[in-house]
Amino acid sequence: MNYELLQIFLNIILVIAGFYIVCIAAFTVGLYNLKERFDSVEKILKTKVSVLIAARNEENNIENLLLSLYKQTFPKEFFEVIIIDDHSEDNTKKIIDTFIDNNKDFNIKVYTSDGIGKKAAISQALHKAENELIIVTDADCILNPSWIESIVAYYQKSNSKMILAPVLLTPSNTLFEKMQVLEHLSLIGSTAGSAAIGFPVMCNGANMAYEREAALEVEKQRHDFDIPSGDDMFLLEQFVKNYGSKNVKFLLNKSAIVKTQTCKTIKDFFRQRRRWVSKTKAYTNWKIITTALIVFFFNVSIISLFISAFFIPALWSLYILFTLLKYLVDLPLLKNITNFMNQKDLIKWAFPLEFIYPFYVTFTAISGILINVKWKRS
Repeated sequence: MNYELLQIFLNIILVIAGFYIVCIAAFTVGLYNLKERFDSVEKILKTKVSVLIAARNEENNIENLLLSLYKQTFPKEFFEVIIIDDHSEDNTKKIIDTFIDNNKDFNIKVYTSDGIGKKAAISQALHKAENELIIVTDADCILNPSWIESIVAYYQKSNSKMILAPVLLTPSNTLFEKMQVLEHLSLIGSTAGSAAIGFPVMCNGANMAYEREAALEVEKQRHDFDIPSGDDMFLLEQFVKNYGSKNVKFLLNKSAIVKTQTCKTIKDFFRQRRRWVSKTKAYTNWKIITTALIVFFFNVSIISLFISAFFIPALWSLYILFTLLKYLVDLPLLKNITNFMNQKDLIKWAFPLEFIYPFYVTFTAISGILINVKWKRS
């Protein structure tokens, strides 16, 4: 590589790094300015809730979710639970039916999906729902007893069309699990920070809420139902398009945290990440697209420096420098969200894991775009 080409190469990396710094710094400012909520539901309840769940082959998890729903502090007469079984091949449906039989005081309904995949299941559940506020979670989640109450309290005070809420991966015992939890916390921190500055670019379908009528309205305008993944992100896109960014809020409340499991194997991990990435090629919101591209190309830049350093040894110092830069840019956001989630011990792993993240982020991004994926089927 001659000097002029090297200079162009380094200038491109510098520009990308500049965009990355601005992007993460903006999210960090938003997160730091976001106040933790301690609202309580008013004595005179004004909001009834429908909790929607799509389930497929969740025999090991579904009962724990149902128990955590049954133990909610929110009055049972003010919420219903609708589960759509996506053609499970195990005992998921049987476990749900048994739970219903044993808890007659609990308003829970289960249906077999008319379609295929999570997106079709959630849509079907939405049309079965009868209440004003929809709250969505996943079949493998565990909920805080005040989960519904905290979301309803914030909804009644904010009148938001859509509410995003925190998700924590557990456990975090092995290095592989710590990597997953820390990376996911960075995504949750970015979700919260971006929403706080009126620039929502991420959400998590394991924990979000929205007005039923608004969701039914935006569903008429969505054109993503042929894409197996993205029930949450495409809905966010359409909500922003219809109602504006200011109507999408993030609820920073410990009672609103839901817990879900880390992936047990590397194969499961990459399969999950490919599902997440596969939907990005269909995004239309420029904010979401731009953010994704900035993050992707900055990680590619670091990998490019790593590879180039084998041919131009002087670039090893730049590779280390840019990895350190990424760590320093990411650190304030990570410190804030790990403190909020009571995961402060994980922060010590942030720097060594910065040497791993660019490689798997780039690999999953490329493979997610090139490989066709289906919800829990590939």
